Amino acid sequence: MSGTKPDILWAPHQVDRFVVCDSELSLYHVESTVNSELKAGSLRLSEDSAATLLSINSDTPYMKCVAWYLNYDPECLLAVGQANGRVVLTSLGQDHNSKFKDLIGKEFVPKHARQCNTLAWNPLDSNWLAAGLDKHRADFSVLIWDICSKYTPDIVPMEKVRLSAGETETSLLVTKPLYELGQNDACLSLCWLPRDQKLLLAGMHRNLAIFDLRNTSQKMFVNTKAVQGVTVDPYFHDRVASFYEGQVAIWDLRKFEKPVLTLTEQPKPLTKVAWCPTRTGLLATLTRDSNIIRLYDMQHTPTPIGDETEPTIIERSVQPCDNYIASFAWHPTSQNRMIVVTPNRTMSDFTVFERISLAWSPITSLMWACGRHLYECAEEENDNSLEKDIATKMRLRALSRYGLDTEQVWRNYILAGNEDPQLKSLWYTLHFMKQYTEDMDQKSPGNKGSLVYAGIKSIVKSSLGMVESSRHNWSGLDKQADIQNLNEERILALQLCGWIKKGTDVDVGPFLNSLVQEGEWERAAAVALFNLDIRRAIQILNEGASSEKGDLNLNVVAMALSGYTDEKNSLWREMCSTLRLQLNNPYLCVMFAFLTSETGSYDGVLYENRVAVRDRVAFACKFLSDAQLNRYIEKLTNEMKEAGNLEGILLTGLTKDGVDLMESYVDRTGDVQTASYCMLQGSPLDVLKDERVQYWIENYRNLLDAWRFWHKRAEFDIHRSKLDPSSKPLAQVDLNQTKKWI
Repeated sequence: MSGTKPDILWAPHQVDRFVVCDSELSLYHVESTVNSELKAGSLRLSEDSAATLLSINSDTPYMKCVAWYLNYDPECLLAVGQANGRVVLTSLGQDHNSKFKDLIGKEFVPKHARQCNTLAWNPLDSNWLAAGLDKHRADFSVLIWDICSKYTPDIVPMEKVRLSAGETETSLLVTKPLYELGQNDACLSLCWLPRDQKLLLAGMHRNLAIFDLRNTSQKMFVNTKAVQGVTVDPYFHDRVASFYEGQVAIWDLRKFEKPVLTLTEQPKPLTKVAWCPTRTGLLATLTRDSNIIRLYDMQHTPTPIGDETEPTIIERSVQPCDNYIASFAWHPTSQNRMIVVTPNRTMSDFTVFERISLAWSPITSLMWACGRHLYECAEEENDNSLEKDIATKMRLRALSRYGLDTEQVWRNYILAGNEDPQLKSLWYTLHFMKQYTEDMDQKSPGNKGSLVYAGIKSIVKSSLGMVESSRHNWSGLDKQADIQNLNEERILALQLCGWIKKGTDVDVGPFLNSLVQEGEWERAAAVALFNLDIRRAIQILNEGASSEKGDLNLNVVAMALSGYTDEKNSLWREMCSTLRLQLNNPYLCVMFAFLTSETGSYDGVLYENRVAVRDRVAFACKFLSDAQLNRYIEKLTNEMKEAGNLEGILLTGLTKDGVDLMESYVDRTGDVQTASYCMLQGSPLDVLKDERVQYWIENYRNLLDAWRFWHKRAEFDIHRSKLDPSSKPLAQVDLNQTKKWI
């Protein structure tokens, strides 16, 4: 205690009581106010707690320091150090235990009067009380009293008995200490060392000294100015903190020559330092005229502290109140709880929240630590209502051997979970590319194979200016429509879109049958209509309406189609234009957009984003001129690349444009697994050498290692070496090292 600024102490064993001491001692009881209102006369400490004044003790004037008795019994025994050097035992509240009631009012008197600076109870021998006093040239400054020692009233001079405010019964005076230490010096701070009840650490005038009571003639000391506030870490008994002015010194008693660490505080002097009793290595410090308590986390300090290493310190600050803080006290049992008092006796109860440490396992299990609690959050695999994290998806796909089917390439979409339409488009595109490449290479090696993997954008460019349109009859109508003549390149594009099978036959019948079998009635009707077969489109819609999972509204659409007329000012065209805007299914919308559009203007079909890219491209190949088709494919390719839409691989192929598109896809989703397997499918060597592709491949291999999928990683490496002969053979793996990983 300095001047009249109040100090505050939690009761060692009564976790709901604390005392505030300045000119008097005030005992408070802390109560929770979570589910109750604030009682009359109570002081609000926090949102959850309030304090009630239990008793006041004004019998000990000139207080300089206070120490609470550490034993359970008596509960409210305190030692008070006074300005004249005396130590008085007092109590807050009546103690009816006859065994200890005689201790109340007992005084321990030094030979020469001078200020008592500090008090410390021995944690093991609870009867021992150490007192540190100012310097006197003919006396000792460290006195150890036995509070149960016999009274010595006969040898006390009467002038020493008198106090400034009255007299004390001589039967309660003790003048003979148990030990006297530190002659001709001043003692500013004291603490007992928990590792041995006979060792006392004292902050003397210019040194820190360790007194061994088994041999009081010798002491171990180190010269330093940091002699105030010595305190031992309760979880590391060889670590001690002390301070001087604005610096805190951290000592290791096993290497006592110099501090292992010096913490520089603010320019203002320190007033208190204290280790947290519920947390390892957490030191709180307070400077004069400050409303901030600075915390130093030495949780990760190496043990033992080496000669060359420095402890890792994490510094942070807390502001429990707006006013200046006179003192603070850690709660003895509640984790990280602290109470502070301001110079005008305003008090605040708060908890220092722990830093939260996060750890995320490769299998998406998230764990974090906060204080003494450990929390885990794992993604439930059976919960299909939540969108799974991409890492979870890739892990499950790796278990299903996703990407490794090189014969029926389209089946990789099934292995991926059969739920992502973009993946479906990607793997069907790669399947068709592989199929037609092998067929072309057999017919004319080195001719068209590479063009297939270059995508429809390159295929269309290669035939620019070679196609003309012609009139074709509708099936089921007495009318004609302009359709582009299909050259070899456009037929190849339709094959890659999946509308027609390989060969010279351009019949879409097999494709329509497959769509009907899969229940895609609207899409099948639209494709039939785009091939000028309105009768087949109506038939498909009626069939869909009568099926178990079909929509009865398809009958209405079929009836609307059956009344088709190409008269521009007809009521049918007017009604269908309105109906098109009210339909939810995109394929039904584009059917009416096609029928009501002007010849050569098909924006209602080409730019309906909900329609699959392969269907829009196939439509464009049948109805757009070379110049229109080239512009449309170029624009659509740029949109796909920017959006990272895997349907765009049909346009870009596995070229540099394809890598750009895949980069946008990976940036959007993080799916390096699909990117790696895709780029390995028949890619030219210059694409495989792209740094981005190599980065995806190595990241996926690292993921497999992180998941401990050693065999899956080996399968991927084998798959890679088959598709990319330029990849270097892998080094032999040390089995002993592998065991260490596992």
